Amino acid sequence: MICCDNVCYSYDGRTRALDGVSLSIEDGEFVCILGGNGSGKSTLAKHLNALLVPDEGRVTVMGLDTADPEYVYDIRSAVGLVFQNPDDQLVATLVEDDVAFGPENLGIEPAQISERVRDALREVGLMSFERHETHALSGGQKQRVAIAGVLAMHPKVLVLDEASAMLDPRGRAGLMRVCRELHAQGMTIVMVTHFMEEAALSDRVIVLDRGRIALEGAPADVLARAEVLERLDLEVPPSCRLGLALRSRGVDVTPHVDEGTMIAEIAGMLDGVSCGPGDASDAASASDADAVSQDRAEACLSFEHVSYSYEASVRERAAKRRRPRAKKQAVWGNDPDAVWALHNVDVTIRRGEFVGLAGHTGSGKSTLIQHMNGLVHPTMGRVVAYGENLADRRASARIKTKVGLVFQYPEHQLFATTVYDDVAFGPRNLGFSADEVDVRVRRSLEQVGLSFDELAGKSPFELSGGQQRRCAFAGVLAMEPEVLVLDEPAAGLDPAARHEFLQLIAGLHEQGLTVVMSSHSMDDLAAYCDRVVVLNEGSVFMSGTPRDVFTQADRLRGVGLGVPAAQRMACALAARGVPLTTSRLYDVDGLADDIALLIKGAAR
Repeated sequence: MICCDNVCYSYDGRTRALDGVSLSIEDGEFVCILGGNGSGKSTLAKHLNALLVPDEGRVTVMGLDTADPEYVYDIRSAVGLVFQNPDDQLVATLVEDDVAFGPENLGIEPAQISERVRDALREVGLMSFERHETHALSGGQKQRVAIAGVLAMHPKVLVLDEASAMLDPRGRAGLMRVCRELHAQGMTIVMVTHFMEEAALSDRVIVLDRGRIALEGAPADVLARAEVLERLDLEVPPSCRLGLALRSRGVDVTPHVDEGTMIAEIAGMLDGVSCGPGDASDAASASDADAVSQDRAEACLSFEHVSYSYEASVRERAAKRRRPRAKKQAVWGNDPDAVWALHNVDVTIRRGEFVGLAGHTGSGKSTLIQHMNGLVHPTMGRVVAYGENLADRRASARIKTKVGLVFQYPEHQLFATTVYDDVAFGPRNLGFSADEVDVRVRRSLEQVGLSFDELAGKSPFELSGGQQRRCAFAGVLAMEPEVLVLDEPAAGLDPAARHEFLQLIAGLHEQGLTVVMSSHSMDDLAAYCDRVVVLNEGSVFMSGTPRDVFTQADRLRGVGLGVPAAQRMACALAARGVPLTTSRLYDVDGLADDIALLIKGAAR
């Protein structure tokens, strides 16, 4: 289906983004492409449907050369590409018009287009969203519209470039279900991802490093090579990490990339064992003590019965209420007739806390975050920051200096001609002297690990993607906020960059900064947060310490979320009769400790 022969490509004529890539993808194959940020994954994906053509070498699709303008239409008709950022792909005001755009350009009959639009929106769980405006959708919903737009073209090849990065756990599972179904029907799938669980489900894995193929083979062969993957800024799947942790504890198991196989092997070793490693009372006590300590801290942000609607008028809301209610989306979890983006929300953020926000796509996380420094104001209720009602314009302006907001894609906040000017923009607007501005720019760049001497005079658009994200982050830190609010800050980063970025945030929190972070990664929320607030359809569904929240797996699954990988595996083992205490919040090392103790006890 696709053949790349010694493909080389450079954006600037000096540095090769692809450097001699040769590979073949068979008709009907499911291939996963992995690699750290800057490894060439997205560049390769854009070569597969002639968005880019090689500087050297050759790419053919169905035998057609992508460099030949005569074949571009045929190639793009056959190869559908979903970009990493849906805003780069959406073209129409309404959802149905956007999904119809591709089929219309293929010259499909109008009646067939309507059918394709309905089918594609059903595939991604957005039935009854046809008349919704694309700009009012959440990031995850936009991503699903972009996927639907490609599916409506009925391509022979589906190329997904980090298409699951902005999806919640249920959304990612839904996307993988669609991919498996299309693959079973004969479609060729090429998936670029940082999620190792997704890679484990493919036929073949290709790992890129600095524009070259570093590893290639079956998932079981590639994804278990922990040391090699770590050098490439990647990680092994959670089940494989558990197997490796058990081996380091003297347990003779085979690390498996497939979670079900790993769970089955461990459960088989413990068949008939009836005594567990003990309860988690100490962990519970510490968790409760932390919660009490935070309750005594001073409130810096509070939401009091806050409701917010993106609808333009009360009349429109009333009309919407009179419509027949759509059935709940069992796979993706959305209500197209939801009136309120937020509904009667009561949340308090206390000084010094690290609070995580979780929730399905469209649950209201980003809307809640935008209320925190007065970017938007409640339709009903009020938001109080440091004792001031943000409905007051002057108070809202003052609070913007105390509450720093970092958007889903921080690099989109960049705009100045140099890194220095971009980071200095906030302090200059606060009226600080040139010397104070200089001190703040230097200090904030140092905080995010960027060299002032090397980068201050460069254009921010010459930086790598990771450096751009850090530069935008530095621009917020230069305002010296007391509260840092981050909306999906690690989305799209490779595992090594994600860990590094989250460690940076954790370090700032340890220095006294209050942090609020929205994330679809339950592992990240469990690892870094003092408290987790779960939203569901615009309302607070659950709130508590990570242990309080993530030991309630069934309730979380009911609202489209999951639990951290180690907790998920502990629950699966407990369901098979392994005597683990699932009221404890596990990480991989803790789970490996308890399993090793059980296995050694059974051996005695």
